Amino acid sequence: MGAWPDLTEYHEAVQHPQKAFADPGLKAVTLELDRFGMPKPATGGNAVVYKAKEPGGFLSFKKTWAIRCFLRPISDHAERYDAISKHLRKVRLPYDVNFQFLKQGIQIRSTWFPIVKMQWADGDLMHIHIEKHLRYPASLAALREKWVTLVRHLEAAQVAHGDLQHGNILVRGGSIQLVDYDGMWVPALRGRNATETGHRAYQHPERGGQDYGQEIDRFSALVIYLSLAALERDATLWERFHTGDNLIFVREDFLQLGRSAIWQQLGRIGSAQIDQLAAAVAAMVQRRPMKVSNLDSVLQNLASFKFPTSIPASTPAQRTPPASKSPAVQGDRAAGAMPSWMKRSGYRDHSDD
Repeated sequence: MGAWPDLTEYHEAVQHPQKAFADPGLKAVTLELDRFGMPKPATGGNAVVYKAKEPGGFLSFKKTWAIRCFLRPISDHAERYDAISKHLRKVRLPYDVNFQFLKQGIQIRSTWFPIVKMQWADGDLMHIHIEKHLRYPASLAALREKWVTLVRHLEAAQVAHGDLQHGNILVRGGSIQLVDYDGMWVPALRGRNATETGHRAYQHPERGGQDYGQEIDRFSALVIYLSLAALERDATLWERFHTGDNLIFVREDFLQLGRSAIWQQLGRIGSAQIDQLAAAVAAMVQRRPMKVSNLDSVLQNLASFKFPTSIPASTPAQRTPPASKSPAVQGDRAAGAMPSWMKRSGYRDHSDD
């Protein structure tokens, strides 16, 4: 195999689907174009994604795909995707989308490189859904309960997503879907290292590549649950602590337990449940990443968690101010946003954080 393709080479290749792709369906696709009439990419540190539609027949619907092209090689990615695909077909969870790893995916310089062909998932990203429902605590409560069910099902199916965060969670019609399976763990991958370590605002601050197993979702699942519970009771947290690339926590908050502003504000809510959940998150920060308890266990034992009284002092957390919301972005949100790793604007890859 020759040198790995760069973004420019992918961009040139996809303009000619008939020649670029080996998959018969992809040979006939029409790619989403930008305002200059060129294929519109969503770029990140690890991959570039194109949105493509297959032509529909008389008795068939048009299928829309996300074509994910890798910007760097992962030596065993074929084995990983094969293991993930087989396991997901076996457990048949309602939260994933159809995808195929195509080893002979795209041809560049007369050489074939792998791609992932994934069903395009529509819906609101989790943070957009929350923003739309800030004035409706019952809706946030319903989402929180659905979140508990999803996490429980993942655990029971021995699946760990690896990067649970707002940009990989879609909410549509009351249901939740997960996208982006690059960092997923299934039992057949036991003993390997992670290919990425997830979004900083959701992950245990000590998680590294060696932390890869059933337990890797547990910290982020708890962070999301606490965020939803807190916003149900105090919607003003959103304006104060949502940066556009998180819910209400940032990584520095996990390094500044009890000291950064979010902990102080959570204490002012005056809710025993929020106090206990905050204490649970603090307790899990003080454990090793692979020793974090699962969400059901935490919720069943909430009363046992007390916020630690002795925490080493360190530099106060610094927050990035919320990104300005342009009319174009607001329009995208109103129409139903796509996953953040599929968007051109605002996309950021977190695997190297």
